[in-house]
Amino acid sequence: MSAGRRAALPQAGYAMPRRLFISEDECRVRLFPEDGGRPTDIDLSVLPVPPQLQAWFAGAVAGVTGPGGTRRSLRSGLDTLSILKRFTRFLAGLDQPPQSPDQLTAAHVSGFILAGGAALHRDIPALRSILRFAQDPPSGFAARLAQASVPNTDMPAVSYSPDEYQRIIAAARSQLRAAATRIASGRAELAAWRAGLIGQAAEPARWEAARLLDHADRHGDVPRRGSSQTRTYSAQCAGGAPAIMSRLHLTYHEAVAGFVLLLTLTGHNHSTVAALTTAHSRPDGYAGGVPSALVEMVKPRRGSRRASMSQALQSGGEASAPDAGRIEVITAFGVYTALLDLAGPARARCGSDSLFAFYHYAGGPAGRGFRAGIPKAALACWAQHTWQASGQDNPDGGEPAGLRVSSRRLRLTWLEMNQKPVAHTETTLANQYLARNRGNLAEYQHVVAAALAGQVTAARSRPPIPALTPHDVELAATDPGAVADRYGLDEQRLAQLLAGRLDTVLAGCTGNLNSPHSRAGEPCTASFLLCLSCPNARATPAHLPVQVLAADMLRARREQMTPLDWAQRFADPATRLGDLLARYTSAAIGDARQAATAADRDLVERFLRRELDH
Repeated sequence: MSAGRRAALPQAGYAMPRRLFISEDECRVRLFPEDGGRPTDIDLSVLPVPPQLQAWFAGAVAGVTGPGGTRRSLRSGLDTLSILKRFTRFLAGLDQPPQSPDQLTAAHVSGFILAGGAALHRDIPALRSILRFAQDPPSGFAARLAQASVPNTDMPAVSYSPDEYQRIIAAARSQLRAAATRIASGRAELAAWRAGLIGQAAEPARWEAARLLDHADRHGDVPRRGSSQTRTYSAQCAGGAPAIMSRLHLTYHEAVAGFVLLLTLTGHNHSTVAALTTAHSRPDGYAGGVPSALVEMVKPRRGSRRASMSQALQSGGEASAPDAGRIEVITAFGVYTALLDLAGPARARCGSDSLFAFYHYAGGPAGRGFRAGIPKAALACWAQHTWQASGQDNPDGGEPAGLRVSSRRLRLTWLEMNQKPVAHTETTLANQYLARNRGNLAEYQHVVAAALAGQVTAARSRPPIPALTPHDVELAATDPGAVADRYGLDEQRLAQLLAGRLDTVLAGCTGNLNSPHSRAGEPCTASFLLCLSCPNARATPAHLPVQVLAADMLRARREQMTPLDWAQRFADPATRLGDLLARYTSAAIGDARQAATAADRDLVERFLRRELDH
């Protein structure tokens, strides 16, 4: 066992920072986000229940957001307040609301469930996880909450159609490209002004616009008049903060556009992409070739089981010197590096390492001023702004029908298009994501059927490999020449085949140095799966147990993989193997299955995992 590294310990005299603040005037919990950022206070004095209950709930929040809890990120920690607000509003609306924790009963849980609510199926398990840290919960209340279950009544997510998906991507690309062009122009004007290349007398309007950019860059705001904080006349004439600040910084909706592009280019979920930071390495070493960046992708929603994985974001081609304002928006590497640059000044103002930073001139989910991160309601706000700005909104002011942008639907569409698991197993991809998707089911079934038909047709374009019968094996003992001639072998090669000295996995190879998959005279390096279609392959009754096990395991794989992936990888060998086994009776196949050993099973499992390939 490896000794590992000694854990880092606090220095002498270290004291845990205070997290719980309860008095007559306040009731709050200080959250130290594990995903970085400044400490944030969760104010539970806003809960519509008596102070004694507020303090009890605060103790639970302190536990669930602390080192041993499951809500340690900023977003999940703040969610606890929303969840408790919904529960305490129900309690406050009762004829006799509870005044202290010991007055909570099982009827309060049942009543909350009966009251319903769109988020009820999420609130009940969330309450269970939060109040697990509450001090001495009443036994009846705790028991009812522990066994409470509410079915999910949400409509299942469906993927976007190809046209819808491309429409969303095109809108995001257009916004990020426009932002890069605008910011490059603003930076160039500012540099020219500071270098004295713009004359005040010769170009007064241009000089004044650049002066405003200089002020905005130095102070993080437009010029304002004294204590009134109203914009100066020149700032108002230039369009105010929205026009001036956007010449140097990404806007809220442009940062979200970059977020949308990374969702559609990586296949990761909302929380994973939103947690991206500027921390990365460059495996390409800036030395030419295909540029790439290695980043850490984290799934914070998993709590103590959260996953962290390294992912390489690659460009689509050779490195080249980009033109000013020109960015690559068709690869994850291009979008990532564009956000590193475009959001850099706003990121510095926020003191954050989040990949997403921007200046927002209005309120809403992001708030006014410099902000970092992606708010929970970002995609809905971005979609509404995008369709309205492009004149594609509905008459009632809503989004175009079918284009409510959802990270779940974006991810589901990516998984359907790429048929590859992302931060989950192939079984989860097949059973939890694609099996529940009904967005493009007919189209997907058509693609799978076409792939399957093509593989089966290719597999049956030539007969199964020759297989010796038990009678052939008996005859070889007395007349080896006749058996060898029948199977295109010489007597020596036949003897080696029957002795098992030519075995691969599913058959014996009678021409290892004369393979159609390698140059003449060189050993064959092809996958053993190709033995089922190789003219050098010969099967004997001794191979039957392994062949039967392989056929069984291929059928099992069909339930564990996406239909398209299975069709592309295993339909051909499964068809060839099925045609080969069709020569035997069901009794012979049953006997072979019984005769298979643990060593045979281990061999086939390693074979299908491609551990035996050269």
